[in-house]
Amino acid sequence: MAQVYCDIVPQANGWVFVSDGIQSAAYPSYRLAVEAAKAHTERQTGKRRTFIFRQQDLKGGMLEIGAMSQAFEQRGTSVGVGGRK
Repeated sequence: MAQVYCDIVPQANGWVFVSDGIQSAAYPSYRLAVEAAKAHTERQTGKRRTFIFRQQDLKGGMLEIGAMSQAFEQRGTSVGVGGRK
């Protein structure tokens, strides 16, 4: 099975995912971009591919997202005063 990377990256007007060298439309939030990427990969399952989701770190490198729920926890939580939820 071929491994295909699906990268979630910030853009000036929101978040996009890039898969097979093709960039998606911009989404206003990280969560929406991840959901769209997941839907995209589910439509591609008949092509015998394994998708690896990655997100961009602060230095521009790509980090693998272990699980989709983990992606939501990293970007989808709200933080209150003093860094507490």
